[in-house]
Amino acid sequence: MKLLPLVLREIPENLKTLALMNALSAVATAALLWLVDAASKDAATGTVSPRLLIMYAVTVTLFGVTHNYALVTASQDAERLIHRIRLRLFDAVRRADLVTVERIGRASLNGVLTQDTQTLARTLPMLAIGGQQGVMLVFLAVYLAWLSPIACVMAFGFAGLATAVKVGRTTRLRRNMMDSAAAEAGVFDGLTDLLRGFKEVRMSRPRADGLIRDLGESSARARAVNVDMKAQWGRNFALIEAMFYTLIGMMVFAVPLFTNGYHAVVVPATTAALFIVGPVSTVSFVAPLVTQTELALSNIEAMEERLRTAAGDAPDESAEPLPKPPASIALSDATFAYTDADGTPVFAVGPLSAEFRAGEITFVTGGNGSGKSTMLRLLTGLMPLSGGERLADGEPVPAERMQSYRDQISAIFSDYHLSRRLYGVADPDPARIRALLERLEMQDKVTVQDGAFSTVSLSTGQRKRLALVVAQLEDKPVIVLDEWAADQDPHFRRVFYEELLPELRAAGKIVICVTHDDRWFHLADRVFHMHEGHMNEGRIEEGHRQSLFSLEPAQ
Repeated sequence: MKLLPLVLREIPENLKTLALMNALSAVATAALLWLVDAASKDAATGTVSPRLLIMYAVTVTLFGVTHNYALVTASQDAERLIHRIRLRLFDAVRRADLVTVERIGRASLNGVLTQDTQTLARTLPMLAIGGQQGVMLVFLAVYLAWLSPIACVMAFGFAGLATAVKVGRTTRLRRNMMDSAAAEAGVFDGLTDLLRGFKEVRMSRPRADGLIRDLGESSARARAVNVDMKAQWGRNFALIEAMFYTLIGMMVFAVPLFTNGYHAVVVPATTAALFIVGPVSTVSFVAPLVTQTELALSNIEAMEERLRTAAGDAPDESAEPLPKPPASIALSDATFAYTDADGTPVFAVGPLSAEFRAGEITFVTGGNGSGKSTMLRLLTGLMPLSGGERLADGEPVPAERMQSYRDQISAIFSDYHLSRRLYGVADPDPARIRALLERLEMQDKVTVQDGAFSTVSLSTGQRKRLALVVAQLEDKPVIVLDEWAADQDPHFRRVFYEELLPELRAAGKIVICVTHDDRWFHLADRVFHMHEGHMNEGRIEEGHRQSLFSLEPAQ
């Protein structure tokens, strides 16, 4: 049982008050039953007791106040608990290195961060309500036992049977709901093919006929599953309602057969039986949610443990700042190996040695799979080194300064994600933003309002231009551009190489550019070539439009 220890550990402040309010709410419910019985006896003689009326009003008020407090406070505490869990997870992911994130998988992380926390958000308030209703059932049982022990045993025995039937049938209904979701997903997949592949569908009648036929079959399966599910739901509802009506009949027909003097309490006993229907229904609905909640908590705790284990006893990467913005960064005999689930290396890079200096443009070239992306991830501190050193101004960067080191680098990777909001750019100068948008020929497509781009629904090349706007607003000493020009049109590709890169160099930046455009190699100050995980520095011939590499065999 993970839920109770978690609640006691994370949100213990209101538990005593909640327990008291739940108890008072339950006492008020039992008192209302007693007052109704007493008032009905007076009504039978044609009188109305002002004392009972006042007591009834006070008791109703007590019930309303305590019931409301318990529900509202429990919901607030549940949301506070979920908020704390989310913040811990967000921070754990933020502190993780790229290798850990890729090994765990974005799908797994997303499932825990969204689906499992949403499960808690959905089930915890319901469990709080179920707990309150459970307390109420205890007091109702005491009241009914005081009236008639036989009636109490029969009522709660039958209610327990009804609950078991309801839970069992709800479990089967949940399987039907999963089948329904799978069938609807089939329809959705076919519809996606129809809409996203509309041009291809219109270009081929046989393809269109086949797709529409499959869509029709998927829709027919969904119809059959949904009909069966709704019929099952209807049967369940009718059965449970009939069982509770049977319970009321037992109070007036069956209980008198087993006890004497029951006629004197038949009305309050039957009323009490009616009162337990609501709480029993709630508890029977909530009971299966305990399993969902426990499963979600298990997933969350397992993910937190994986992230903590991956971090190990690593020092705080934000503990120390770099002494000053670096004039050079470098890798010295750096190595790294990707491993499979068994720890067997599947691809290794290094040893890599390369220095990148302020006021210079450095090109990095190499074929697909040569290790360029891995080298950039090692250089920028996204992944830990297996061996060698990462240097800033010729000095090794200790783990305590890694975040400060990363903070000196603006990187636009090939899979760069562009956010609409300008995170990390405080109070950007509107004139500066307009100038940058015009420089990158985006002034007619995007504006910046309230610290966010008006849109990011643009082509890949245009989004990368906006990413360069963000990088220039950040104004860091190092800028890394991974295949930035690959998605630009010929005109802007020329602007990038012949104007933008020289401007960054003139501003004293350390400019690192991964590229295959050998027409502009002569514009670089240095060129490194990667091949099968190794790096070599090329020689740039004056007056030529390409670099000539004198590559030594990798050692």
